[in-house]
Amino acid sequence: MHFPKPLKAEEMKYYTEHFALAVLRYCFDRYDSWRVADAPDLQSEDGSAGIEVTELAISLNKAIVGDCLHYWETGDVRYKNKAEYRGARAGEEFYILPSVDSNDELAALETIFRKKLSKLSAYKKRGINRLGLIMVMDGLPLAATAENWAEVVRVLQSDAEERYDKVFFAYSSALSYYNAATDTTTNYAIVRDDYEALAKYARFMADNR
Repeated sequence: MHFPKPLKAEEMKYYTEHFALAVLRYCFDRYDSWRVADAPDLQSEDGSAGIEVTELAISLNKAIVGDCLHYWETGDVRYKNKAEYRGARAGEEFYILPSVDSNDELAALETIFRKKLSKLSAYKKRGINRLGLIMVMDGLPLAATAENWAEVVRVLQSDAEERYDKVFFAYSSALSYYNAATDTTTNYAIVRDDYEALAKYARFMADNR
């Protein structure tokens, strides 16, 4: 499949949701009957279980990506200038984000996870008793982030009134899975060619939603 232009900013949500479900199906058989829905983003066939989908992105870098998408969509050089003012390099079909360290990545993960924990009570009141979260990162995390992300989740959930049963962290070479019931983390490798195929599938689904 060939895609002549990048996704619009408002289409990225649909891409991320379809990509997350494709990754879960790639690693586990039990998600074959699940579907992309709304609140929570992924749901079982009978609606009794759900998984929230979110991007794991540093807020500054997410703003840069938004600037670049607007620049490519509109051709307005002001968006390119904004991206470069934020520390990126931006071109007609590429961007290079400013460098970050694992503390930046883990801080972003903590912020996102705290926000998502606040949604659990509302879902439980609707009768969705089995809930998970999948965080999707575009690219590779730093080694310390990949090693320590589940510990951040574990600590945050230890003091929470409601907890996710399963938390997933998906990136370009693996799906990392934290099972809250057993307090264990398992990693599933994603072959490079398969990752690209999953991304193309998600892009196709976002374009044809």
